[in-house]
Amino acid sequence: MRIAVNARTLDYPACGPKEYLACLVRALLDGGGHELVLYYPHASHLGTFPEATETVLPVRNRLAFDWLALPLALRRDNPDVAFFPSSNMPPGIPCPAVTAMLDLGYFHPTLRMYKRGDTLYMRRFIRYAARRSQRLVAISEHTRRDVLRLTRARPEHVTVTPLACDPLYRAPARPEAVAAFRERNGLARPYVLYAGNISPRKNLGTLLQAFALAGQALPCDLALTGGMAWSEDFAASVARLGLAGRVKRLGQVAKDDMPLLYRGATALAFPSLFEGVGLPILEAQACGTPVVCAAATSLPEVAGDGALLVDPGDAVAWAEALCRVATDPGLREALIRRGHDNEARFTWERTARLTLDALAAAAAWRDR
Repeated sequence: MRIAVNARTLDYPACGPKEYLACLVRALLDGGGHELVLYYPHASHLGTFPEATETVLPVRNRLAFDWLALPLALRRDNPDVAFFPSSNMPPGIPCPAVTAMLDLGYFHPTLRMYKRGDTLYMRRFIRYAARRSQRLVAISEHTRRDVLRLTRARPEHVTVTPLACDPLYRAPARPEAVAAFRERNGLARPYVLYAGNISPRKNLGTLLQAFALAGQALPCDLALTGGMAWSEDFAASVARLGLAGRVKRLGQVAKDDMPLLYRGATALAFPSLFEGVGLPILEAQACGTPVVCAAATSLPEVAGDGALLVDPGDAVAWAEALCRVATDPGLREALIRRGHDNEARFTWERTARLTLDALAAAAAWRDR
């Protein structure tokens, strides 16, 4: 097959959609047997995947890229099928298409996740993609259920393609490298890690309350990665709860350093209220870091029995769970062991195989 891929999300800063696209493309190329044609918005991406056909459509505005430049390029290049990795596709696509559904947070009735304009746009074009795409791939069973509940997609056309963590998280790390990373980043004390952005759906208010409730019974700081969205509300909560000396904001951490950050952590805390998959859970499990996560949306599906699951709104339960993981060596060892076993269930090779099945089924529509 000749598979066209909208690779515009490679232009994003570090985030789940970018990680998904990069790892999936790598697995598809490693599997061989098909030509991938990647459409980039900027020449800086050339050489990212040298085994693919890389094409620059020099349009930085995302709507102009999706609505104008990409449909014209697809008419010119005539691929067998087009792949859209970010939950929506534009009109005017001249070939069969597969759209990946990452999550349907745009439809959540109460959580403020995205800008109003983005929310209105994505609601419309998620539904359009569900009608127009010949196949959909959902990154979790939870997302598949949301797709079927909120769109007119046909159940037989929606396949679950579970994700995996990047193989770099499975590589061993020298203790000296972990120690050096901690020193460079001011992480002298033990720390609980939160990996992700700061926004209302991430539920960091509950995590901060848990730290305040635990006090010195939890002998750890809280280290956070990610962007600064909704940062003023977060900073105000830190100050109000008296946690200024215990919260370490690391900002965006280089991907190659993330395994060191995980391996140095006492635990990963992931209290999110809504996730399509929650890759930090698998990344932590691959690194041998115990996980405490919310019993919400897709997270139990991903964490398996390799994590302590906690009611996302119960700060007392979060305080108790974090104290247990930090002070009970037997529990830590059990979570590490079960986490490794759980993470091993997820591979990009399997994701690529299931995605190729959906792409082939979509491409077959041309022969009808």
